[in-house]
Formats: sequence, structure tokens, C-alpha cells
Amino acid sequence: MLVPTVSSRALAAIPAAPLGVIVAVVLAVTIHPVAGLVLGVAVGAAVFFWVLNGAVGAALRALGASPLVEGREPRLESLVESICASHGIAEPILYVVESSAIDAAVVGTPDDTRLVVTRGVLTKLERLEIEAVIAREMTLFGNGVAAATTLASPALGPVAAGLRKRLLDDRRFVRADFDAVGVTRYPPALASALEKALESARISHNTRADHLWMIGSGTDSVQPDMRERVDALREL
Repeated sequence: MLVPTVSSRALAAIPAAPLGVIVAVVLAVTIHPVAGLVLGVAVGAAVFFWVLNGAVGAALRALGASPLVEGREPRLESLVESICASHGIAEPILYVVESSAIDAAVVGTPDDTRLVVTRGVLTKLERLEIEAVIAREMTLFGNGVAAATTLASPALGPVAAGLRKRLLDDRRFVRADFDAVGVTRYPPALASALEKALESARISHNTRADHLWMIGSGTDSVQPDMRERVDALREL
């Protein structure tokens, strides 16, 4: 996941503020200045909270994720539980995307996080590789995840593409790879997982959600080169 350099509230204000101003101006001219101001603020606030509260659901839909049935993937659940217990992290709700691609994502807020993995992660990776992928995504918990989630909201409309290019920091993307190694203490596992992802099919392209993935579709220009990431891990 690429982490934005702004807050989720700032992003939610992008569609809310202009709409509130438009309503205020129109009503001020046609009805009454005070009524226009009050209703404009009310509409802007409603849109603001609608974007914030609906961001997680919108991101999960954009990813194509479905809730993982408890007990269906005991290896994944055990690894998540172990990493969370070892590092004092609240366990996320688990989701799966039915894709043969090897990829993972994290969405939500610091208090309500969802970990998403593809079927390819569960079927193509070894235990240590899955652990490395999970650790990588968990290092992102609370680290701008709410803003990244909000960037996937359809409410941002056509400005979202420009915002992603301007606000997403690819250095944090690579840093998450290194942070994962700090958790597992075994760089070859994540390097191997990324190499297998390179050799596998990529996740289906969705412009709104591409920045959330560990790998992505390969069409997002803000993501760093995969081979460079693997080489950097191999040097550790």
C-alpha cells in the first residue's frame, strides 16, 4: 500500500467543501443568506461524514474483497493471531479476494482494520512467505491507512487520480518492506514472496484501489519497481 501524505479528513473535505459552498450560494441568492449558510454547512458536513464513514466499505468493494469465513483458513488465522500477540496489535478482520494473483492489502482506520489477501497468497506461498506478507501489511496499521482507504472512495470522483499521483509516497511503500523484515527477521521470505508475485498473474486493474495493494496491477506509475524492491531485500 502507498501511504498518502495527508489525512483522511483532508481528503473527505475535497468533495464536501465545494458542494457545501454551492448549496450555500444558491440558497443565499434564491431564499435567504442565513438559510443558505446554515444549509450549506449542513450539506457539507453530511457529505464529509458520509465519505469518512463509507470509505472502508468502498475500499473493500473496489478491492473485490469478501469476509473470510472463520476457521476456513487456519494457517492464515494462526499467523495473524501470532504476529498480533507478539507485537501488541489488535487483530484485523480478515478478507479474501478470489484471484490467483499473489497480493495483499490493508484498509480501515487505526481502530478498525481489515487485512485482505488474495487466494494466490493462500495457495501459492509457503508458511514463511505468508508470514512475511502479513507482517508487511501489519506494519501499515495506523500509518496513514485511513487516508489511503479514503483515497479509494468514489466520492472523490475524477480528482482522485491526480491526488494519488501527487500525494502517494513510494518511499513509504519500500519502507514497509523493510519494516516487515524487522518483524520476521528473515528478509528472504518477503523477497521470495515478491518474486513469486512477479512470476504470477497480477491482480485485476482497478484505478481506485491499485494503491492499496502490496503489488498491484503494475499500471500504477507511483509504485516503485518490483525488481528493485526484491533486490533491496536480497541485500539485507
